[in-house]
Amino acid sequence: MIHSFYTTSRSTFILALWSLLFTKCFTLEYLVRHYEAPINSLSYVWALSIIMASVATIVYANIQVEVRTKLLKHPNFWVILILALFIVILVAKSLLATDGVSHRLALAATGLSIIQLLLHHKDLKPRVIGISFSWFLAAAAILNTAQPLAFLVFAISICIISFLPRFAQFVALRRCKLDRQAS
Repeated sequence: MIHSFYTTSRSTFILALWSLLFTKCFTLEYLVRHYEAPINSLSYVWALSIIMASVATIVYANIQVEVRTKLLKHPNFWVILILALFIVILVAKSLLATDGVSHRLALAATGLSIIQLLLHHKDLKPRVIGISFSWFLAAAAILNTAQPLAFLVFAISICIISFLPRFAQFVALRRCKLDRQAS
């Protein structure tokens, strides 16, 4: 039970930080494009952030063998992995493109909606359906925005749909841990 608590707390914390990182990157991408700043955002925003966060995640996470095995045995693992790679390609193409950005980011948000449903296909709670529906609404909003603003809408969507709930869950888990230690 304690191992499960620490794994859940650690995973929630890591996912919250990654959500915050992507919120920052998409917001900066919007600012660079909106104000036409002479900055190579791929090098100075995206590459640096993702490399540093990846190293920190590997060092901090130290995921146990049974957790990795459980993830690999998920019935939709390969579908989710392929869909996630497709989302990465869509986002990368959006970063390299000057037009069609909102279509690619909307498709990426739709992919995130589908991944949410695939991850929890056996236990579709209202929270899971709400998150999936939120990503679908985000995709519709992104689709109806102009090119640089699509990055900002995507960043706000990540913050609201991914970061804030995970951060709240992390705080609740930590509070529960502190309450258990106090009693």
